[in-house]
Amino acid sequence: MRKEKILKMSGERAEEICSRIREESSEEAELLLGKANKERERILSEASKEADARAGTILSAAEKEAADKRERAFSTVTMEKRRVDLEARSLFIEDVIAAVKREAEKFRGSPDYVKFLREAILEGVGIIDDKKAQVFYSHLDEGVIAQFNDLDVEFKIGDFNDIGVIVQSQDDRLLFDNRFSARLKRAYDEIYMKLLKEAF
Repeated sequence: MRKEKILKMSGERAEEICSRIREESSEEAELLLGKANKERERILSEASKEADARAGTILSAAEKEAADKRERAFSTVTMEKRRVDLEARSLFIEDVIAAVKREAEKFRGSPDYVKFLREAILEGVGIIDDKKAQVFYSHLDEGVIAQFNDLDVEFKIGDFNDIGVIVQSQDDRLLFDNRFSARLKRAYDEIYMKLLKEAF
């Protein structure tokens, strides 16, 4: 009987110990589970923040790249527009200069041409600084040149059709081209820039 009592007490005690162990294990498991959940939340939160930061960086880089591409495209369009505009202006200027050349050819038949030719000769002689200079003229101007017998220069027919003259020193060392085409060439840059500003 005593033995049964002892066994009964041992069984109850064992049951109590087991129950306590189960309870403590359960509490410990809940505690560990709680810690694990907190750690999981922390990791997820950090991962989310990092993902947001990366997304922000990627988005910022993408926006910058898009802005750069827009800027490059705008610059390209602007430059192309300027090129086309300059090309159109250049064509306009070339048309104006071609019209001026055509008008210059018509000028040969005008009453003012005699005065122009005399001034071109005197200007050339003054630049060459040789009163006995040689003056080359177009065969088309023979009738006009005949009117300048008061000028003490040597007249020679040149190999050109342009209006104006070429003046050369007696020793052939100095030459001044005072034909219309040469005058236009000398003034071309100035005329071009002036027309460029006025065009359109």
